[in-house]
Amino acid sequence: MNISINRLTILSCHPILDQVAADIAKGIEVEALPDKDIVVCIGAHKRFKGLRRTTGFKICVQTEHFLDARGQALWRKPRWFRMLTNLLICDLMLDLSIYNKKAYLWLPGALKNKIAFGPKIFPSTLVKHVEGNETSVFFGTVNARRKKLIGASEAYVTLNEGIFGAALDEKIANASAVLNVHFSAGVYTEYPRLLSAYLAGKPLVSETLSPELEVGRHYIALGAQTNVEYFAKTFANFSAEFAAHNRFTDFLASYAK
Repeated sequence: MNISINRLTILSCHPILDQVAADIAKGIEVEALPDKDIVVCIGAHKRFKGLRRTTGFKICVQTEHFLDARGQALWRKPRWFRMLTNLLICDLMLDLSIYNKKAYLWLPGALKNKIAFGPKIFPSTLVKHVEGNETSVFFGTVNARRKKLIGASEAYVTLNEGIFGAALDEKIANASAVLNVHFSAGVYTEYPRLLSAYLAGKPLVSETLSPELEVGRHYIALGAQTNVEYFAKTFANFSAEFAAHNRFTDFLASYAK
C-alpha cells in the first residue's frame, strides 16, 4: 500500500500492516503535517524495495512485541537482519512499545539514538464516542488462548479472520466496543487494535494492558458489566488522557524538523 498525504508518504506491504497504515492516515489533518518530504514505512521487519533511493526524512515503524511490561519475553523474536537494514537506511525508527527497549541494548549508540518509543499513532484531532449495538467485536487471529477467553458470550462477536479495510470498519462502526484478547499471556497493549477502535469512537474491552492505561478508566475489563454511560465515560477518558498525548502528527513535528 502506498498512501500520499501532501508531502507525506506511508508505505506498507502486508494486509495487517496495510490496515495500520490506513488507520494512521485516517487520523491525519493535513494542516498538522510538517512542510517536509517524509516517508513512513509500517513494519520495520519488512523489506521496502527502493527505500534506500527514496528521498525525504525516512521513518520505519516497529509494531511487534518482543517483551511485555514485566520484561517477559513474548512469542515474537526480533527479525534483526531486516530491522537493522531499515534502521541503517532510515533516519528514525519508532517502536510502539517502550517495553521493547531492552531488546536494543546491544546495539551501538549511533543506532540506539535513532530509535524513538511510544504509541505515537493517534489522530490529530479528538474523536467523539459513537454508540453501537451492545456487542464487542474481536478481529484478528483466533488461537486456542483467545478462543477460550472469548468464550460463548453473546456480548462478544468474533469476526472472520482476514477481514480488513471497509468491511472491518463497518463491523466496528456497528458495535459498542472493540474486544482485545492477547495472542499470548502477558501485560502489553496492541496499539493498532486500539487505534482502530478509537477511530470508530469505540472504547476497548480488554484483559490487562500496559500500566500507562488504567483498567476501569481508559479501558473496560474483560467480563465487566457495561452500559452506554460506562462506554462513553471510558472512551472520553482515553481520548483526553491518552490519545491526545500520542498524536502521530505531533510525533512527526517533533522529529522531522
